[in-house]
Amino acid sequence: MLKHPSTGERDWGGRLPLAESGTLDDKQRALADRLHELSVPWAEQAGFVATTDDGYLIGPWSLLTQQPGPGRAFNDWIRADREASSLPGNVRESIILTIAAFWQADYEIYSHKAVSRHVGMSESVIEGLLNHEPNDDFSAAELAAHTFTDELVRARRVSEETYRRALEEFGQTGVIDMVHLIGIYLAMAALLNAFEIPAPDTP
Repeated sequence: MLKHPSTGERDWGGRLPLAESGTLDDKQRALADRLHELSVPWAEQAGFVATTDDGYLIGPWSLLTQQPGPGRAFNDWIRADREASSLPGNVRESIILTIAAFWQADYEIYSHKAVSRHVGMSESVIEGLLNHEPNDDFSAAELAAHTFTDELVRARRVSEETYRRALEEFGQTGVIDMVHLIGIYLAMAALLNAFEIPAPDTP
């Protein structure tokens, strides 16, 4: 059973108030209800919390609710990518944790450490991703995904060798899916860091 943090324990909205701690307009309430219905159960199943003990949305979900037009569109992008991606879970999480570690996005690290464990990744691989230190426990696919993402994020380009290795591992569709996923979680890290969104304590 996950332990939900107390609403009053800290400013869970970071630089913003929690959306549901105030009055929501109709569009905000519709998006908040949708996130409670679809995103919160996914988070809980993966092993991390998305609400306080009072049921208020935290993390990116409270932030997205503040501006429901782009917030809903962004959440739809995340969901569409997750449902249609050709990439296996461990490859997706290799990409996401590489970005989260580079940006030091606390909630992204917190949530996707849990998702990585949920999809069966080893602690050694998770720590290697978070410390930018690939090790012998990485599969060829995990290493290819990490290297591609790391180069694109740091250098804003990908070498021909790295591109070819990713193409061999994932095919053309897989590489396109990788870049979509990188775009999503770069944007997510920027949102989380700009508004100093905190994360609950994590083991």
